[in-house]
Amino acid sequence: MDDVRELLAEYGQCHSDEVSEPDRHRLLVNVVAALIRRTDAEATVDYHSPDDPAVFFELAGRDYLITVTAASGTDVAESARAAVRALDQRDLPPGVRWVLVCARTPAGAVDDGLRAVLGKRGVLFDRNHLEAAVCALVPLATLIRSAFRTPRPPYTPLHELLLQEPEEPAPALSLPTRPSGPVTVPARTEPGIVASVLLAGEDWPLPPSGLAWESAERALITTEAGLAEVDLQRGGVRWRLPLPGVYGAAVVLPDGAVCVPCGHAVVMWRDGELRPVGGGFEQHASLLLGPDASVWVLSGSGATFGAGTGSTLALTRLSDEVGEQQRFSIAFDAAVRSAYWLDERRFFLAASGHSAVVDLAVGTSVGGREDWTPTPVSYPGHMAGTGSDTVLVAGRAGSGIGVELHTVDAAAHKSDPVATVQLGEVLGLAQAPEGGPAYLLGSLPTNDVGVVHPVLVKITGHAPAVSQAVEEEPAPAPAADPYAAVRQQARGNRDDYALEKFPMPGGEGGMGIVHEAVHKPTGTVVAFKKPRSLREQLTARMLREIEVAQVLGGNRHVMPVLDSSPRAEWFVMPLAQDTAEHLQPQLQHDSQELRALVDAVAAALADAHRLGYLHRDIKPANILRLDDRWVLGDWGIVRRPRGQTTNPKRTGTKIGTAEFGAPELSVAPHNATPSSDIFSLAKVIGWLLTGIEPEANVPLLPAPGPWRSVVRQCTYRDPLQRPQTIAEFLDLVGRETSPHIDLPIARAQQLMTAAQEGDTNAAGRLLALAADHSDDYELYLDVLPNLEMKAAAPLLLANPEQALTLVHAMTGHVQGDGNGQPHWNESKRAIAWLRGVAVRAAREKQWELLEEAARGMCTWDAASNEWDQHDAIRDWLRQLRGQAAQILAAVLREYPDSAGHFADLTRERTVDMAIRGAINSATSG
Repeated sequence: MDDVRELLAEYGQCHSDEVSEPDRHRLLVNVVAALIRRTDAEATVDYHSPDDPAVFFELAGRDYLITVTAASGTDVAESARAAVRALDQRDLPPGVRWVLVCARTPAGAVDDGLRAVLGKRGVLFDRNHLEAAVCALVPLATLIRSAFRTPRPPYTPLHELLLQEPEEPAPALSLPTRPSGPVTVPARTEPGIVASVLLAGEDWPLPPSGLAWESAERALITTEAGLAEVDLQRGGVRWRLPLPGVYGAAVVLPDGAVCVPCGHAVVMWRDGELRPVGGGFEQHASLLLGPDASVWVLSGSGATFGAGTGSTLALTRLSDEVGEQQRFSIAFDAAVRSAYWLDERRFFLAASGHSAVVDLAVGTSVGGREDWTPTPVSYPGHMAGTGSDTVLVAGRAGSGIGVELHTVDAAAHKSDPVATVQLGEVLGLAQAPEGGPAYLLGSLPTNDVGVVHPVLVKITGHAPAVSQAVEEEPAPAPAADPYAAVRQQARGNRDDYALEKFPMPGGEGGMGIVHEAVHKPTGTVVAFKKPRSLREQLTARMLREIEVAQVLGGNRHVMPVLDSSPRAEWFVMPLAQDTAEHLQPQLQHDSQELRALVDAVAAALADAHRLGYLHRDIKPANILRLDDRWVLGDWGIVRRPRGQTTNPKRTGTKIGTAEFGAPELSVAPHNATPSSDIFSLAKVIGWLLTGIEPEANVPLLPAPGPWRSVVRQCTYRDPLQRPQTIAEFLDLVGRETSPHIDLPIARAQQLMTAAQEGDTNAAGRLLALAADHSDDYELYLDVLPNLEMKAAAPLLLANPEQALTLVHAMTGHVQGDGNGQPHWNESKRAIAWLRGVAVRAAREKQWELLEEAARGMCTWDAASNEWDQHDAIRDWLRQLRGQAAQILAAVLREYPDSAGHFADLTRERTVDMAIRGAINSATSG
């Protein structure tokens, strides 16, 4: 359905006031061409003028031409005349069929005069015809073929092409009194509740799929053949909308219009006119009324069984204009069967197992399991309202015998039984408003699988009693949300906002522009963001930013989206007071506020990573100060959860801000991991503490202190050497920033003891401690060499960046501790440790580490004269071959004073020739 939704968005742009007439016509032609190519992939497009045929295609051996006009209002007739004149001037082969699509003309505007203009040259399609195809109600080619059937009038309304009066009369539902006796259905009800059979029917060949309450006199039943009207007082059924393919419960609007799903679309029947109002929905979507009597669609499925991928669950608000439907992707890993609007922007989602409430004014996530409500029936496919937070749910009984009804209190997370009715299955459930009776449409149990015996049961007394007020200590009022009114009144209408003429200072980014704006209905000052252009890539990124803000709306450290365009052409967010980029001088010297910033960004990322989203562009400019908290914004290049990415190539191979991005983001950004975001956050910390201009892939290590180790360990080039999760990152932050009274040497000795006693983590922590205190001579010469190389080597080889830091630090201590030269025992320990690192590096072919460890070894060896270490090095040099020997030969040439200790090797024929030559060259001078 993604292709249908994308085409709907493109079609919606055709009606935007910001689109020029030439661009509007070109967009409409592109839409028509895309619709035709679903039938004829070879269809061609030829732009001459708005009056000339633009789309050429073949269908069932016949040639067709389509002219698309973007004219509206009084210009439509003149545009039609121009199209006829242009057609007359073309030398067309005989038998070519011509279609004029008045793409912006509603059905009511097609009068006799316009039909007369067309004459017998072709057929006229209005906006309803085009939108029926755009919404995937029916293929455009199918409509065209139907319009040319004889007798062919110049104009056939959409409903005459689609509606099919069934051959059989509407199936009967009558009062339950029969010659053989009244129809009864055994039922067990709770005290005060009455369930009685109102109407019954026999031998329905088409099973109903939904029930809608229209008035105290009428209800609407949906079948595959169309929508039927039922007289609740006297019985009797007649067709209201004989449209094949409809399903689910219809919704009745206050003006009497009726909406119902049909195929992948939603249609409206009002005053004898059929028109599509939305599309791109998965089969078995369901309708519900929302705020201000707006029509909403529940579609897709969130059932991913813990995999976290492939969810299509969404609530979509339909608009008066096709192409402006607003889709909210719901984060709920459950098999949602039905939905009901509670109040404001809160919806109850009934799912097998557990149900939940989603507040779209906050976000599209239903929260954690503690916020869910156990579902009392196995398949909650039918719901009705009984009160603000209470819904009536019907479904098959847990025992498999009969149907159960329960009231579910969404606020209290509990349910109460209403009735158990001996029916075979539930076919529909409707509730009269304001506490009126409920109507349960079901089928009698039968062994006849070919037909349905429907029964309409009336239920009264089930509405929850109003509880008596209990005097309690008033709860403290929550802090006022200055943007609550904007959230509640959000409707995706650009005209609700008055923008400042020029962008905000710093509001012009690479992808979008931010203006200060005023929400006209409330007077609230907000930030209004729009892409630099309406190119597909930029609006796609805007859509991702909106989607993430909706999913993470419950996280107070994610910049919220208050309102947005249905086509992702703009969105509105709170107006932040500042950014971490501007506040760097203060943050550099305010450790408490820096920690608050780090915790806030980590909290935002923890939720995002849990749901499978990666930010990929964390930098100081995207960390904003909003009221009294830090928030993470600009999620435009977020990587969506696995399985939900529509076009991995859209972001290219280099994304984000190179100065703060992890190295892998410049190579394979789609394969980023949570450690990529952790790298960027650590780079931000380093920049905030140093103020040094950042460079790509160059760590910004703060001065020795609590944050140095955090930044160093989180900015390794190898993603596997960094913390892998936000939880690990926060553990590291907590460990390193907690007050340490002991000197580093004291902590090192404690870790050494723990490592010797078998603590598998102690050795790694000791190496990390040493790497963060490279100037601590005592730690390096008295503790580090005592860590057995057997335990240290795997850790060093697994983290070459840290190993190089340790090697360089050990080498740097060759001049002593500042108070004197190294003791001979210290020299022995340093040479032995560096040689041990070099031996392991050579064995594992880590050539850079081998070279640096060998340099350190030779540096210390040249500065001392430890005979036992000479012997150990000499024995090792005898064993080297190939690349390792070449590396050691180059090092020995650099250190002739050390090479001279091994001059006797030049006479040993078994020693590698490169090493012999290097020693000879170093000593002969």
